Amino acid sequence: MRNWKRIVAALLVLLSLTGMASGAFKDATRISDTYLEAVTAMSDKGVIGGFPNGFFMPKETLTRAQAAKIICTMLDGGDNMDAVTASKYFTDVPSSHWAVTYVGWCAAKNVIGGVGGGKFDPDGQLTGDAFGKMLLVAYGADPAAEGLTGPGWDENTRKLLARYDRDYNLTVSGDPISRQEACQLAYNFTLPAVDTGSYADVTVSLKDEPSSYKVYGRTTSSSVGPSFYWPASGVEFTAELAGEIRLTYVGDEAASVALLVDGQDWNRVQIPAASSFKTVTLGENIRAGVHNIRILKDSDLSVAGAAVTMQSVAFRGVKASVKAPEAKKLFVEFIGDSITSGKGCMTTGKYGGNADLGHSATHAYAYLAAQELDADWQVTSRGGIAYVRTKENGNGSMPKTMAQIYDYVNPFAEDDARVTYDFARKPDVVVIALGTNDVCPSEEFLTAGKAFVKQVQEKYGSTVKLVMICNMMSSVRNADIEKLAKEVGASFLKTTQDNSGGYSSAPPGHPGAKAQAKVAKELANLLKTIV
Repeated sequence: MRNWKRIVAALLVLLSLTGMASGAFKDATRISDTYLEAVTAMSDKGVIGGFPNGFFMPKETLTRAQAAKIICTMLDGGDNMDAVTASKYFTDVPSSHWAVTYVGWCAAKNVIGGVGGGKFDPDGQLTGDAFGKMLLVAYGADPAAEGLTGPGWDENTRKLLARYDRDYNLTVSGDPISRQEACQLAYNFTLPAVDTGSYADVTVSLKDEPSSYKVYGRTTSSSVGPSFYWPASGVEFTAELAGEIRLTYVGDEAASVALLVDGQDWNRVQIPAASSFKTVTLGENIRAGVHNIRILKDSDLSVAGAAVTMQSVAFRGVKASVKAPEAKKLFVEFIGDSITSGKGCMTTGKYGGNADLGHSATHAYAYLAAQELDADWQVTSRGGIAYVRTKENGNGSMPKTMAQIYDYVNPFAEDDARVTYDFARKPDVVVIALGTNDVCPSEEFLTAGKAFVKQVQEKYGSTVKLVMICNMMSSVRNADIEKLAKEVGASFLKTTQDNSGGYSSAPPGHPGAKAQAKVAKELANLLKTIV
């Protein structure tokens, strides 16, 4: 490629333009979240606009005339094109056509050509390959040298787009390209070019390369890699990369796995149970750059305590070695019931596909509060646990006493045959959210709660800071939990009660994602004052 300095000039042009913000379109809600940033940038800067009726029509196929306007405006800003009209080059673009000067400017610069017979076909639909080729040539690619003409031009276009990271957030193909996808492809050309030709494919073994990743949550060590039981447990990496991420695993049961890039949701994959190793693609078209990558078990611990064992993570396109992120200054442990594991919070909203599992740990208050504090964390949480239970669950296996609960949930059993825990780093604070499911006299509740706190202090020391929270789902135990906190010297937080947006088949219902986010803010604000 040559003349990539044109990008700098294009950016200056974009900064000088004005246009209609994407939110002003009558059909703004139809713009996909995936392409919203690109559509906003391109429409704000006047590169692409809506139709006279106020609609953007994000899913309509891009036309050749619209493509000419995009390219002309990006490279020229529309300032120096009035003297050139398409009528000079094409018989089907009369002087009255709205795009006559845009098409004429592009033709004069040899950026785009016609379809033969002296015609341009301004209303003809464009494929992703064709628009990608136009943009590559506009930004300096030599069509002959780069193989963008003749047989194989489409495949070479895709390779060149991938090499310079211009296909970020897209799958460019021979299918028609929509207006919102065209915005993304054009937007990618305003970003600094990255030559990923030297990037290598790297596979990190989660058994043999512990310096290459950080573990979150309590894990079981095995001969093939770490096993993850708890919600929000998983692995984290830092790497300069571009491209694709794949996970190889075995699993006792189906689970939801979340991929987060730089702390933001990238993808959520429902992985099936697998008795032998299976590989799944977690994410594609990750923009070139230094990224923080998290792969987390997003679903609740089952009654049977089934695990997902991660053997390896493969990265397509890494510039340098994959490393483990440095430890954060603050380390928080969350111990709780189904609310803490996020049960119900993703049954509606952006990731509605997770509704069959009914929860998302990475949208629960525990995970969100840790992110707000920029802290390391671990979550010991599963549906149904509490200080005291006086009734069994449907299959009769739920423990009834405090001691039985913690043998069953087993967060502290270092010598257990199934689970081994690393207690080398002790938490700075333990956040406890238990009691929602308890139906027992207050005296019994307080006795069990004190016994539980004693277990925590025996493991982490009597000076460990404790926070007890309540009220998210039910206010029945608020007074008891507040009294317990006072008696054991723990901080107490009565959170916002909000049961909307989540799983509600068993009233009062589990809090939804927005409610979880509210409580995360409240908890983070409290923790900032005590740690």
